[in-house]
Amino acid sequence: METRERFKILITDTIPLLTGMVDQANKKFPELVSKIDWILVDRGDEQELMEKVPGVDILVGARNRMPRQVIERADRAFFIQQCSAGYDNIDLKAAKEKGIKVSNSGGAGVIPVAEHTIMLMLAISKNLMKSDRTMKAGEWIFGECIGRVYELRDKMLGIVGLGKIGAQVARLAHAFGMKLQYFDPYRADASDLGLPINKVSLEELLKTSDFVSIHALLTPETRGLIGRKELEMMKETAYLINTSRGAIVDEEALADVLEEKRIRGAGIDVYGEHGDPPDKSSKLLKQENVVLTPHIGGVTAEDIYRNFYETSLGNIMDVVKGEEPKHVVN
Repeated sequence: METRERFKILITDTIPLLTGMVDQANKKFPELVSKIDWILVDRGDEQELMEKVPGVDILVGARNRMPRQVIERADRAFFIQQCSAGYDNIDLKAAKEKGIKVSNSGGAGVIPVAEHTIMLMLAISKNLMKSDRTMKAGEWIFGECIGRVYELRDKMLGIVGLGKIGAQVARLAHAFGMKLQYFDPYRADASDLGLPINKVSLEELLKTSDFVSIHALLTPETRGLIGRKELEMMKETAYLINTSRGAIVDEEALADVLEEKRIRGAGIDVYGEHGDPPDKSSKLLKQENVVLTPHIGGVTAEDIYRNFYETSLGNIMDVVKGEEPKHVVN
């Protein structure tokens, strides 16, 4: 890895977890911080990044976008640390053309997002939200729920994208006694998991799964992967779970299918491109048979610390020491 006497490190987001990296570096790596000049942003928008990236050696980000225009202005940069598992906010092609290595935070989100996925499956199949809301309103919907809440055991879970998070979901679902299948064109088999799980086509997965859970990265190939046509392939008794990226699923089509009761329900933690909230006019917000959470699948206290201050900060400091970065994605 390239060695330099001093390093200018630009933190491209204003979120306190990222700006807190400076204090964590002072505590954990006192022998290295004298070699670092930290640069913080006020807004982190494209205009500000364009102004601040010249002369910077390392860029550190999480949610703000790093488009081609910004990367091409980074005349000295040789490394970008993305403090999350997803990196669709970075123009990887532009970074590669500039010879800039990009790392994500490895196993970030694996445990919390997998747990959140199972939570959404349970919440929607057990009618949790309505039960809680009506109990607090003094209502008793016991009769309405008889025979209309469902178990996970023996249900078929179809996992779209069997990476680290998808594999952890498979492990947890197996513990619930679920049957497993997956679609992932980049994974030949899943024998390494030591679980009974079959590889199938996307069409077969959609047609035969009781729960369909999305765990793919957002790429040009996966954008809009699940549209109206794919949703209508699902069983009327099936549920869709998405804790990956909103743009993989056609949100408007999903709202229509839920409204028409073409599927039984959905659990959604992600919307739009990269951590975006849903539009306030979205029909998805008005559907009874959906549980919505505000992209909190990967923000547990435990995982945040591992992600930002162990994996990501550790990787940055390895680079400062002249070592090769881990978890390079380009």
